[in-house]
Amino acid sequence: MVGAGIVGASLAYHLSEAGARVTLFEKAQPGSGATQNSFAWLNAFVADPRYRALRLQSLMAYHDLDLPLKLGIVWGGYTQWAGTAAEVQSLRESAAQMSATPYPVRAIDAAELIAMTPSLMPGAVAAAFFSRIDGHLNPVEVTLRFLDAARQRGATVMLQCEVQGLDRKQGALTGVRTNQGYFPLDRLIVAGGVDTPSILAMTGFDLKLRHAPGILAHSKPTSPITRIIFDAPGNLSFKQMADGSIVGTDSPEPPDTAVHQGIRARAMEFPEGLRAMHGKRILTKIAKVLPASRGVTLDRLTLGFRPMPLDELPVVGALPGVSDVHVAVTHSGVTLAPILGRYVTQEVMTGSRAEALEPFRPERFAGTIPAERRGGSTFA
Repeated sequence: MVGAGIVGASLAYHLSEAGARVTLFEKAQPGSGATQNSFAWLNAFVADPRYRALRLQSLMAYHDLDLPLKLGIVWGGYTQWAGTAAEVQSLRESAAQMSATPYPVRAIDAAELIAMTPSLMPGAVAAAFFSRIDGHLNPVEVTLRFLDAARQRGATVMLQCEVQGLDRKQGALTGVRTNQGYFPLDRLIVAGGVDTPSILAMTGFDLKLRHAPGILAHSKPTSPITRIIFDAPGNLSFKQMADGSIVGTDSPEPPDTAVHQGIRARAMEFPEGLRAMHGKRILTKIAKVLPASRGVTLDRLTLGFRPMPLDELPVVGALPGVSDVHVAVTHSGVTLAPILGRYVTQEVMTGSRAEALEPFRPERFAGTIPAERRGGSTFA
């Protein structure tokens, strides 16, 4: 396997639990890519009904794993409110996504919104709803829990180990070449986040991801305020982690300005002045609606690069024509980690195809690239 983010860690756990001999290759440290920069909101809010069903299954799978693996999930629910009449239609569209499920949202008024979090000062509330099934977690801690459980079941986790080439003989995968040597394999699962396209290119499969950076401000811990995840007017999203830190953002993506055109790296260290400016802006906006958080100190500012397929749906399953190489890449990796672990394990161990994954197969992006761009792989 490639990738020790939360999806790869879940896969390693589920596969080792099913009796597979698992070797996991991670070029850096566990959870050091998109995982550590995730808002980590567990939810099913998507328009596509098939995708929503998969996400709901994953929330239930988290409930099955939470206590046995000590994942520490905060099941506090989620609320969204609109401040003006012009914003109400968007809120209603969000609420409608859950209406046909067993978990419809509940409309609430300003008084109930404040009663749920007495320290909240939402301002004008034109409409609001509450979703009881949502939760959030510490994505790096959960990744480490999955990996510990996988190791206990015999998995080997290779850190600072980068896959540099795939070897095949007579049409079958025989192993991978890494910066730490050669490893024989008969199956490979790629859950490498934004690095997934470069690894799949070694097989000749051309997968493109959308450029999707996202910023989060993380405060130092403060006293307990709320367990709920909030979406407020003005693209403001925030929550309080189990350790007391406030985490939030005021923009789903960087504004389309000239200064942001150069954000193309997969890791970025903010200059101190820029870090402080963005962090103060976000935490100040949160404090206006959550006054109990006033005065919290910025701990860090993260810029994450989300592994976003072009159609924003997961890409999961064996590659067309290369049945011994599987892929699992998705924007909502934190939400989907347990259910992808369950279904991919089923497919790898039995050779079957899980019906729930049919809409998300890599075949929809099928393409080939020239042999000279295949990362030094050998095809004998």
